[in-house]
Amino acid sequence: MAAKPGRPGAAFTLIELLVVIAIIMILAGLLFAAAMTVRSKARATTCLNQMRQVGQALSMVSDTGAPSNWSYAVEKYGSGKQVLLCREGPQDGKTNYALNRHLLSGGVSRISDTSKVVLLYESQRAGNDLVGDEFDVDMRHRGGSNFVFADAHVKWSRTVPKFKP
Repeated sequence: MAAKPGRPGAAFTLIELLVVIAIIMILAGLLFAAAMTVRSKARATTCLNQMRQVGQALSMVSDTGAPSNWSYAVEKYGSGKQVLLCREGPQDGKTNYALNRHLLSGGVSRISDTSKVVLLYESQRAGNDLVGDEFDVDMRHRGGSNFVFADAHVKWSRTVPKFKP
């Protein structure tokens, strides 16, 4: 096939080049959105695992009668200070997790179904030894939050579970 006069045989037109660039940009945008979703799920899973460690440390604290300063007890029995802060929550305190205030007076022993009552949750606040209730829950992970229940299992949920025993 003979090349057209004034145009080399292997050259692209400006329109063809712009179409290829536009297709590459669309694919890159889709890939970026997928990568952000994966990162968000990874951060939520990291926070879930940290809360599992905090819940296990809290169960050891209740077994040994450790002090009511629960964050200190978690540092002592758990993996240290790094498990007390979720990276997506407020960072201006020692922790952004909080204990269920409804369990402070009677403790976990008075709960009939420990698998349904929240022990620890992600708070909208940050501070030291936070205590709160269902109105303080921060839905920071993909429209939901992580919860540690009184039987020490951990769960992510879009709805706020039961706080009162």
